[in-house]
Order: sequence, then C-alpha cells, then structure tokens
Amino acid sequence: HCADLHLGSELSDIPIRAQERKQELLRTFRKIVTICNDENVDLLLIAGDLFEGSNIDPQTVQSVKDYLHELDHTITVIAPGNHDYVSIDSPLADDDWPEQTIVLGDGPQRAIFADRGFAIYGAGFRSTYVDQPLLPQLPEADLDLINICVLHGDLVSEGGTSRYNPVTERQLAASGYDYVALGHIHKRSPVYKVSQTSYAYPGCPDGRGFDELDEKGVYIGTVGKHNVDLTFRNICSRMYLAVEADISDCSSEPEIVRTIISRLEERYGSEYKNNYYKIILLGSVSENFTLPLQTIQDNLNERLYFAKLIDNTRIAIDLEEVATENSLKGIFVRKMMERIEEQTANDNLPGANQLTKALEWGLRAFESEVQLIDY
Repeated sequence: HCADLHLGSELSDIPIRAQERKQELLRTFRKIVTICNDENVDLLLIAGDLFEGSNIDPQTVQSVKDYLHELDHTITVIAPGNHDYVSIDSPLADDDWPEQTIVLGDGPQRAIFADRGFAIYGAGFRSTYVDQPLLPQLPEADLDLINICVLHGDLVSEGGTSRYNPVTERQLAASGYDYVALGHIHKRSPVYKVSQTSYAYPGCPDGRGFDELDEKGVYIGTVGKHNVDLTFRNICSRMYLAVEADISDCSSEPEIVRTIISRLEERYGSEYKNNYYKIILLGSVSENFTLPLQTIQDNLNERLYFAKLIDNTRIAIDLEEVATENSLKGIFVRKMMERIEEQTANDNLPGANQLTKALEWGLRAFESEVQLIDY
C-alpha cells in the first residue's frame, strides 16, 4: 500500500538538486515494483497522486507503465487523487496501461477476483475537488470475500468537511470492508481499526521537502477477513531531516562544522552524508564572535549531500547591563526589552519570540554581523 509519490514534481525548493531528485523519486517507484515481484505480492494499492498532475513528461509516464508491465503476479490498483485526477489529458486516462493494472477512473467500482479470494473497491477523483464522500457510494462488501478498498481522501471528524473526499470513521465502519487503503496525507498513520474495518495512510514513499521529514515508505503485509497484519517498510532514497546543534562551546568555524558533522554521524550512522539536512543552530555565541553562516553552510555542503542552516543562536551578553548604558545600543536594548515584556505579559509568546529575534539581529547589526542568510 503506497500513495502520494507525486512523480513529475518540479521540486523548486532545492533547484540545484531538482533533476536528480526527480529521478530518485522514479527509482523509488521502481523499488516498490521490485518488492512486489521479489515477494510475490498479490496487490499493489496506489491510493492517489501517483503523478503530480496531468502535464507530466511522457518519459516519466512511460517508465511507470514499463515498470508495471514487469509485474508477474501482482494486480495494481490506482485510485486517482486530487493532483492526478482523471481528465481528457490525464495519463491515467490512457488506454495502454498494463492488463493487470486497474485505474479507478469511471465512478465507484468493484473488481472481483474470486480465484484469489478478494474483491477490490474504490473510486477516483475526476476534478481537483471532491466535496461529496465517495466511500458511501461504493458497492456493498461481499461477505464471502476479503474486501479491500482504495481511496484518496481526507479523514475528518464526524460532521467535518473537506474538499478532498471527506472520510469519517462512521463511513469506514459502515463500509464492511476489511481494509481501506487511504492516500492524501503525506505523514504515515498507524493502522487503525473501527468496527471490523482497518485503515491507514502510508504517507509518501519518498520526501520532496522539509515538510516531509524522516523515514518514508510503504505498508506491506497481509489482509484477511476482519484483520490485517501490515508493517511499515522504509524505502526512501534519502531522508529530509531537521537537526538541532548546540554550538555554545564553539569559538571558530571549523569547530562548529566538526560539532555538526559529529552529531549527524552519531545519529544517522555511516550513511549520514546522503540526506537533506536543515540544521538549526542553537546555543549562545560570544558577542565578539562573528558567526560565518555562509562559510559554515558551504563547508557542510562539501561534506553532505545537501544542508541549509537556520540560525537560532543567542548572543552571550548581559542585556540588563547593556540596557543601563547611555548609548544608542543601550537605548535600543531598553526599548526592545520593554516591548518583549509587554508581549509576554499579554501572553503573546509568538510576538515576544519575534521581538527577541529582532533584538538579536539588532545587537549583531551594532557589531556589523548581520548577513543576508540570516533572513
């Protein structure tokens, strides 16, 4: 069970790596197909947004079809999502998909495989938005078979709404299906069960940005009558990771780089170099130490596949003492501290944090330390 590969994405967040990353995402799909063949998988469930949209380069589409043609035993079921909904120009509307690939593009559907003991149910998006729930429109479960449903949809609370096929636990329980394979949410969920129906989001199989952190993969296992045994398998080519590094004890650029690299190696082992990192610098630095952010970032990128820095350090300075100074710097600190205290007293912590950061930047400006990368 996989979903949300978004093959063909432009990946504009990191332009220098965009083309290579697009190929890695395609290879991740190839990896999924290889697993199906190697482990004699009965069903490959793709719960929407296989493609980023309709305007996908033909070679990517052809590669996906070629990979699926390689499946010896596996039946593939694709439920079009809000990005790759079925339309006249959609690759999912093509008529040359492999014989054992089912694209759920013609309204609510059921496909019975009596010789294998299961039935497949589902429906796909036919436009960007699906306001009315698709799940209640699907055919009734066959009591003599294992019933598996594939849907791209948004799990909402009872009475909640969504423009992306709202799904509720009441709908799931009423379906009578043994497993509902969901897509749309890029973060993996546990395998839940309501009444006799199990359901899950596998998340995306490979990240595309720093909003898709850590391990990514698929669910794999068995579905039985009223029970499932599914495990998550990490298959991502690289991880997007957010890592905090306290540099309070560092007094030079090489020392900071060594501290960061040591932390990454300790946490992620021998393969630590291969990931995308957002490194958040924490701790206190001397008022007299100019933090060379661009140099640090450049040196890290010589050692890592990709790294960017977020500076959340604080200047090691006695603000109360500076505030007593009869100088422009002292006046600035006094005024900013008053505003921070005012925001804190009003329980406006985001405002207080923003002003605290502004105070930091102001102090660095007094020392001519503000760099463009800070912003």
